[in-house]
Amino acid sequence: MSQSYQPSFVRPRAVVVSALVMLAVSSAFAGTTHRPISDFIAGQGFVSFGPPGTQQIPGVPDFLGFTDTKRKLAVSADYAGLADKATGGHFGTTFAADITESDGPNGRVKVHVVLQTSNALMWVIPFDFSDSGNQFGNNPLLFGARPADVAAGAAPALGSSTLTLDFLVDKAGQPMPDLLAIAFSGDLQSIRFVAQANGFFADGSGPGKVQVTQVGILDNGFHGAVADGFPAENILLIATKK
Repeated sequence: MSQSYQPSFVRPRAVVVSALVMLAVSSAFAGTTHRPISDFIAGQGFVSFGPPGTQQIPGVPDFLGFTDTKRKLAVSADYAGLADKATGGHFGTTFAADITESDGPNGRVKVHVVLQTSNALMWVIPFDFSDSGNQFGNNPLLFGARPADVAAGAAPALGSSTLTLDFLVDKAGQPMPDLLAIAFSGDLQSIRFVAQANGFFADGSGPGKVQVTQVGILDNGFHGAVADGFPAENILLIATKK
């Protein structure tokens, strides 16, 4: 994500021009800093969907799940490695990319997060949008396995994901918030989540894969084609050859 600028030193005039370009670039990016993605990971797993201290998946801190209103599905993808950490690193989940902080509106700071996760545990369930219960923890599995199922011998569905976020904070350098703390606030401006994993269908019908594409645009006034904030929310289950 970082950029480097190498001015030309072919002729004295080129040196002057390059210096001016460098000065302009430095001014334009004076309010931009980079932080390691570990800062974001360290802030996850501290907020519960339910009463404080409760967990949707026993032994695993809550993290954001994604739904598909058309197909009535939901997916849990361990983008922050919370399920992996809870199992002692059983899945070998790793992270890459970084965080950028820049000047935002009204004296605030805009945070741009790109989180690339490998060996992320995923599972898919049917989802009833009229049910306010703990569906991520209790609904029957369609694909993949929860941590407790893996501990009991089930095959995990492991894959990769890319989570991209834009949100506002009060000042640069402050601890990164839990995504659950900002997901339903006015501070989250946009979210994009793309993931895929290979695994097995829970009914024993064989191997398959899940493909997830979620795009949320949350700073546009919620009108027109993106009135619900999510112009794309797809969870696709695909059977593969045995």
